[in-house]
Amino acid sequence: MATTPLLAGLVLRPHHTALCVDDFEAARAFFTDLIGMVVEGEMDQRGEAGLGVVVGLPGAVIRWAMLELQGYRVELFKYYNPADGRRAGLRQCDRGLTHIAFQVNDADEAYARLRAAGIETYSAPQDLRGGRSRPFYAVGPEGIAVEFIELRDPPPAP
Repeated sequence: MATTPLLAGLVLRPHHTALCVDDFEAARAFFTDLIGMVVEGEMDQRGEAGLGVVVGLPGAVIRWAMLELQGYRVELFKYYNPADGRRAGLRQCDRGLTHIAFQVNDADEAYARLRAAGIETYSAPQDLRGGRSRPFYAVGPEGIAVEFIELRDPPPAP
């Protein structure tokens, strides 16, 4: 029996995924120079009082950017205060956010270009779900996994 979602009629669409990084410049370059995202906004030493309240860290001061591509956004944070953040687990079996994903029209070409640029990958693209998808994971900023996935409908003939 279907139930009505608690926030039915309020949630419009997905907006962004946020990443906290140490090397802000390298992370921004990964998403802008390699993937093609554009900077929608960026601020350094951002520390308005409401920010600390929203993130649950009173007195927070950050470097911030919002990057966008085709309506999807990645929000980058680098904390100056507090500066003692812990690094989360980065294996795909670790609990919590494990990766972000970008759909591509040619996984093999995306893989070849990233490898030629010196980007480490977990593997070459693999056919999954009977050939309906062809994903691979790359090592992104701060070691996060970034999936690139080609979706095929219908899957290629055997």
